[in-house]
Amino acid sequence: MSKKKPNRAHRDRYGRGTNDPLPSVDPESRERIPVPDRPEPKKFNAPLWAGIIVVVLVAGVFAMNLFGSDDQLTVDSLNPPAVGALDGGSSVYPANSKLAFTENVKFGYLPAPTLTALGDGTIVAANPETAADDMGLKKNLDELDSDEFLDQTIKPARKDTSPGEPITWDQIVDEFGGDTVFMPAIDSTEVAAPALKTITEAGLEDSTLVRTDDPEVARAAADAGVGAMFTGDVTATRNESLSGSGYTALAVEADAAEKWTGVDLAVWATDVKDEKQLEKLADAGVTGALSENPYTILPSEVKKN
Repeated sequence: MSKKKPNRAHRDRYGRGTNDPLPSVDPESRERIPVPDRPEPKKFNAPLWAGIIVVVLVAGVFAMNLFGSDDQLTVDSLNPPAVGALDGGSSVYPANSKLAFTENVKFGYLPAPTLTALGDGTIVAANPETAADDMGLKKNLDELDSDEFLDQTIKPARKDTSPGEPITWDQIVDEFGGDTVFMPAIDSTEVAAPALKTITEAGLEDSTLVRTDDPEVARAAADAGVGAMFTGDVTATRNESLSGSGYTALAVEADAAEKWTGVDLAVWATDVKDEKQLEKLADAGVTGALSENPYTILPSEVKKN
C-alpha cells in the first residue's frame, strides 16, 4: 500500500508541514534578528526644483540663440523689392567671381550666377558667352577640368579694381547657403540635374529660384521642389502655360511689368532705370528686379569700410 503524498493543503506558506514541530526557541535568549532601520523619507522641495527647471530652460534658449543658426532666407520671405545681381553684378565686380558673390550677400543682393558644365562635369559659375573674354581663355569651358578652371583669373569690371577668382556651384552653395536666395541661370537639363542635386542635398529648395526659358529645366526644378523664373519672351506665352510648366515667377521688362502683377506668378523686372522706378514697381506688386549693377536701382544701406 503506497504512502499518500501530502498535498499543498498540508503545508503552510513557508513550506513546512502542518504537523512538523515548530523550531525551538530559548526563552532566556535575548538575541533578535536585527531589522535594518527604515530610511527617513526624503523631502521634495518643489520650489527648488521649479527654479532649477527654469534655469535650465533659460540656459537652453540662450545657447540656441548664441550657437544656433539664423533663420534661413527663402524666396517666400523676401521683402519687396528684392534685387538679383546678374552674374554677381558684372558691371561692378568680376563676373561670376567669388568676390562678386561675397559682396552680393554682404550688401543684401541676391547672387544670380550663370551656371555651366566643364569638361569633367563640374558645375561652375561662368557665362559661356562672355567667359573667354572675362578669363582670357584659350579653350572653351567644356574643354577645362575643375583644376584648370579654378586656376584662372577673372578680369575686373572697372579700372583700378581687383580681379576675381572663379568659383564652382558647390562652393557657392557651401559658402553662402542659408544666408541668401540663389537665382542661377540654367539653360539645359544636363546642367540642371547636378545643379539641383547640390541644392536638394543642402536642403535649400526654398532658397533657390532657377532662371530659365527651357520648360524641361523648369519641370526638373519643380520636381525637385525648386521654383523657376521664366526668362523668355512673355508676349509669346500665357500665364496658364507657364504655371503648367512648373514656373513660379517670370522676368518682364520694367515698362510692362505692372501689366503682369495680376497673375499667379511672381513678377521680376528687368532694365529698371533707377531706385524711383523700382519703388513704383514694388508698390504695384512687382517682387523685385534683376540688374548687372544692383546699386543703381537699390542703394545698399550697408556702409563700406
